[in-house]
Amino acid sequence: MDVRPPMKAWLVRLTIAVSGAVALPSAALAQSSPPPADAGAQPNSESSRPNSESSRTGDEVSRDGARRSALSKEAAEQGEAELFKAVRVFQQRYLLKAGRAELLIGGGSSFGDPLVHHWQADAGLLYHLTERWSLGANGAKHFGSTTASFDDIKSNYGLFPEKSALQAGGFGEVQFSPVFGKFSSFGITVLQIDAYLLAGGGVVRTTRGEKLKPAGVFGVGMRIHTLRWLTVSAELRDVALIENFQAGDALLQHVFAGLRLGFWLPPTVQYRYPR
Repeated sequence: MDVRPPMKAWLVRLTIAVSGAVALPSAALAQSSPPPADAGAQPNSESSRPNSESSRTGDEVSRDGARRSALSKEAAEQGEAELFKAVRVFQQRYLLKAGRAELLIGGGSSFGDPLVHHWQADAGLLYHLTERWSLGANGAKHFGSTTASFDDIKSNYGLFPEKSALQAGGFGEVQFSPVFGKFSSFGITVLQIDAYLLAGGGVVRTTRGEKLKPAGVFGVGMRIHTLRWLTVSAELRDVALIENFQAGDALLQHVFAGLRLGFWLPPTVQYRYPR
C-alpha cells in the first residue's frame, strides 16, 4: 500500500516554505527603512546631526573639563585682583575712646634738678570726650631726696643750700591727641598707638611749709593699646611752681619721666553701624 502523500500536496508545501523564507528579509528591510518624506517637509536637522559627544573619547572629555576649570579659575583670580584695585578698604579702629573712661595707675622719676631727686607714684581718671579730646584728674605722692651734688656742696664749701622737695600734689588736665597710628612689634602683632599733649593746673605741697602752692603741669605722652582693655602710656611731665626762698621767690620746674597703665571703663568696644 502506498502511504506517500500525493505529489500535488508535496509541491504545495514546498512552495509555501520558499515563499515564507523570501518574505521575512523583505519585511525586516521595510521596518528599518524610514518612511518617505513628504514633498514640502523639511529634513529633521536633529536626527541628521551627528552625535559629537558620543563619538568623543573619555580622555578628550576629561581634558576639556580640566581646561574649562583652569579658565574659570584664571578668570576668578583676575576678577578678584581687579576688585582689590577698585575697592578701598577702611579698617575698623582697634578701639574707640569717645565716651569711655580710663583708670590710670603709674609712677615715674624726676631728672634735671641737680640738688633734689624725686620718685613719684600717681593715680588718675581720664574721661575721653571724643577720639581726640579728654578731661582728667590725678593725684601724686612724691618721695624726694637730696643728690650727691647737694652733699658735695655742703661738705666741700660748708654751705647749706635751700632745698624744696615735692611731697604731694593734685591736678586737673586736658589732653589732645593729634596723632593716631600703629606699628609692628617684631612681627608678632600690630600695636595701635596715639600720641597726646597735656596741660593743666593744680596744687602741690613741698618741704618748705604746709601751705599748698599753685602749680601747672605740661607734658607729652604716647599711649600704646596693648589689649582691648589695657593701655601702656609713656609720659614726660613738667611740674612748674613758684617757691618761696629766703632770697626771694623762684620758679622751680620738676620734670618727670614715667609709665602708666590704663584700664578702660567699660573694658569692651561697642561698634554701631548705620542701618
